[in-house]
Amino acid sequence: MRWIPLVVLGLMGLINLGRGAIHAFAPDGGAGSIAGLDLSTSRETILSLFATLGLAQIAKGVFELYVVARRRDLLGLFLAMQTLDTLLAVANLYLWRPLPVTVPGQPFNLILLAAQALALMIAVRRAPASPAGPTAT
Repeated sequence: MRWIPLVVLGLMGLINLGRGAIHAFAPDGGAGSIAGLDLSTSRETILSLFATLGLAQIAKGVFELYVVARRRDLLGLFLAMQTLDTLLAVANLYLWRPLPVTVPGQPFNLILLAAQALALMIAVRRAPASPAGPTAT
């Protein structure tokens, strides 16, 4: 079970690189071809927002893979950030500003959220206690 947080963060790094590349570099950012969004109005705005999202996902994926490869001491922190990010995305997609169509990321993000929450619980449970900073004497 100790390997689960590492595998989940590694997979999230790869997923973020993949979906980020699609959002940033596909001709329509995946908005029309994958998500089925209508691009007939505000196409430039939608594609710009998708590219911004994609570039942020690529950056996040690079850092997550770095943590997996070199800085495993940051595993809990990065799992917490990814879990919060996914939780907010799910809340937005289902509750706050849902899209007019169901996009592939909606049900997929529910699965990812469950896996991330489980991995985070395992990582936090097994993390050694560390001081929060210098102690007062």
